[in-house]
Amino acid sequence: MDLIQLKYFMAVAEYGNISLASEYLNVSQPTLSSAIKELEKEFGVTLFKRHHRGVALTEEGEILFKRGGELLIKAEETVNIMHDLGKKRKSLKLGVPPMIASLILPKIFEGFFEKNPDILPAIREGGGEELFAKLSEGSVDMIFVPHNRPVESGYSSIELNQMETVLCMSRENTLSKEKIIEASLLKDRELVLFNNSFFQTAEIKKWFANDGVTPNIFLQTEQLSTLFAIVSTTNSVGFAFKELVKEREDIVYKSLSPGLFSRVSLVWRKESYMSDTMKKFREFIKEM
Repeated sequence: MDLIQLKYFMAVAEYGNISLASEYLNVSQPTLSSAIKELEKEFGVTLFKRHHRGVALTEEGEILFKRGGELLIKAEETVNIMHDLGKKRKSLKLGVPPMIASLILPKIFEGFFEKNPDILPAIREGGGEELFAKLSEGSVDMIFVPHNRPVESGYSSIELNQMETVLCMSRENTLSKEKIIEASLLKDRELVLFNNSFFQTAEIKKWFANDGVTPNIFLQTEQLSTLFAIVSTTNSVGFAFKELVKEREDIVYKSLSPGLFSRVSLVWRKESYMSDTMKKFREFIKEM
């Protein structure tokens, strides 16, 4: 089995259709069919069973699909490492949620990248689920994520600090007169939340559920600037880290009851290749 055959097999398995897989890969259907037959002949197993809509994995095919994905990730990671070594290129690919990005990226660019001009930064923003997926597949080297449970065993981490989630609103909003916010006070309020892949959104929904309240979600976004623009000019309310709003003059914030607190950590895969650049960045974070 070679990597090309494996790549073809994985595409057919993901699409469940040879025609769609051939369009995605830009190769002919006979080429894909031939690659699958060669794999089946080599292993002495049937990898797919046909049905009227396409193909489905057999039990043996499921095993190859699971292990094949891991192999392709490792292969791509190895290729990237060797290209970087060959070109003497130093890069650092970081994943970070928007709210955390607003808090820590200025410090990182000033304290790390400006002092290491030979290192090229690449920043990917997204929710926690998306970033962990990118880390798992090797598209980013390290990620910053909020969490309230220990990081899974397959990852290493450095905890930076703890952050409080607060309710944000305009100064004219009637809720600005409240000392503390319980979920029942927001029963009929229009809420602006981040998308469902964001850790904070899941925690906020749990906070509502614990009080038996169904949140009235008006809008979900990926952009912190969008959230602030809406809550500062309308009667809607939203949630953000206290550190991001405490200096703003156009927004009032209130603590929640019970309070919502999250740890923020730098995370990387234990089994991933730890480049000198990653090691240097890890030490920088430890000293922040």
